[in-house]
Amino acid sequence: MDTLVLDEESRNLLRKIVERQAYRQLMAANIRGHGLKLVPEMEEKLLLAQDLEHSLRILQGVEALYTSLGGTQLSLAVRPHMERIPYPTTRLELAVCLALCDRAERIATAGYLGSQCREFAAIARSIYDADRTFTERAESLLAEFCSETTNRPAAQQMFNRWLSITLLSLGRPSTPGDTRVVQLGLRSKRCADSVREYLAELKPLMERCHLHLPSGATLGVELPSEVAVMAGR
Repeated sequence: MDTLVLDEESRNLLRKIVERQAYRQLMAANIRGHGLKLVPEMEEKLLLAQDLEHSLRILQGVEALYTSLGGTQLSLAVRPHMERIPYPTTRLELAVCLALCDRAERIATAGYLGSQCREFAAIARSIYDADRTFTERAESLLAEFCSETTNRPAAQQMFNRWLSITLLSLGRPSTPGDTRVVQLGLRSKRCADSVREYLAELKPLMERCHLHLPSGATLGVELPSEVAVMAGR
């Protein structure tokens, strides 16, 4: 679907989709930029800087698509969401943050790989195929930290914090807009499906680090019913 011939409904929905992608991308870029000061080794800084550059280039493409859809001042559109995003305060929290943010970003963009909007599908592919060597190394650091039983409560607290943020970034399930974007072919799956996939992908990391899935009430989000039954155990 050429973005220039979208009907008004599809155009409005796609603008909302692009705004949410800009929010995730800007969050990732800001966190990576902030995280540079938490990483002392030069090799690690360079890896993180490469990921930062990729996030910014993606954001540039997102802004261009937003403009072509008739949107203006994308930064203002996402500002209310950005104001509630914290920054990691330690290298370990950076590891937790990126482990969750990268997975959420990958799961979210998977739903757009076959989007009828070719421009957005190309953006999604670039995100989905990105190399995340820094994040993989950071996860090893987290696993090493969690190997000590006494460290796990602190790790769980950070995990809960960023799990809540990343779940919210996947969108609101079961809304009319959520259903409609799938019907129009702008996205291939509903938000609830993305949440299920995200939590399933987190399971190996949780097992490796001896972490558990907290309840929706603890996170301040609504979990899919079959997931909610298992949460908090």
